[in-house]
Amino acid sequence: MPAASDYPPLPLYIDSTMMAAFRSCPQKFFREFVQGYRPKGGKSIDLHAGGCFAAAIEEVYTQVYVNKRSLDDALTVAQVRFDLEWGDFEIPEWKKTSKTWDRVWTAVSGGATKDDEGYFQRYPPLTDHVQPFFGSDGKPTFEFTFAIPLEPSSQTPSDGGFPSHPSGAPFVYSGRLDMLGTHMGHVVWRDEKSSKNNPNTNNNWSEQWDLRSQFIGYTWAMQQLGFDCQGGVVRGIGILKEKIGHAEAIKTYSDFVIQRWYEQLRRDLWRIRRAWDEQYWDFNLSDSCTAYGNCMFMRVCQSTTPESWLNEFEVRHWNPLHKDL
Repeated sequence: MPAASDYPPLPLYIDSTMMAAFRSCPQKFFREFVQGYRPKGGKSIDLHAGGCFAAAIEEVYTQVYVNKRSLDDALTVAQVRFDLEWGDFEIPEWKKTSKTWDRVWTAVSGGATKDDEGYFQRYPPLTDHVQPFFGSDGKPTFEFTFAIPLEPSSQTPSDGGFPSHPSGAPFVYSGRLDMLGTHMGHVVWRDEKSSKNNPNTNNNWSEQWDLRSQFIGYTWAMQQLGFDCQGGVVRGIGILKEKIGHAEAIKTYSDFVIQRWYEQLRRDLWRIRRAWDEQYWDFNLSDSCTAYGNCMFMRVCQSTTPESWLNEFEVRHWNPLHKDL
């Protein structure tokens, strides 16, 4: 392993994506989020399609709530935004996916058949049971970012505090909400999960969010910022070739679950700091190596000369507060 002085900086801003990678395999966390290795060729179709979908959703809300346009007019403007976001992106010929330009746009606006119900046919903005949160300036909040310092208060894990970053500053827990909204008198986060599968046909679709660190962290963060928030709303959008599927789950998290999440975050950040100090990042050597079609660093970990395989990657550092990196 290289000396710590030869590493790129340990990330100061930490989010749920990074913590999930570390928990699955510290070595993957090191390669992807410390060294910044990402596959060449830019974004995957899943990230690109998800970003275009989110941009269109945000544009519709802006046109309806800020510019007071009708939904039809808002969709016309949003399609221009969608086209610009999609740009000249081309799906590789070998990639089998239903997330094509036309199907992703259909997931926003709807199609000619009942099977192609779009997002805004299912959730018309002005009658949606989840409405945007309006700030003190009277403006609605469609997208919300947070960055909360985890102030160090100890020198050892057993003291009950967080470690400091190697720079001496506190780690900063960060995230981006698809929307900050209100539901039944409470502030809620809302998150859209687009998929190539139909969430309506997955009996466990709703239950998979019950202990989702991402969403427990959102709830904790909103509470830290002074909001009366006990949870949020997850919306699934299945983008299939012959159907657009929808599902919704309203999730709340108890104080017990949130405190356990907080303690686990604290313990795992100590593990990250210890790995940095020891200049050694553990290998999982188990299911995470082959999950979801194999880890992208499989060949790197198998090789006695990992640098030769790392030449196949490019360096693009993840920023939790930026879009689609």
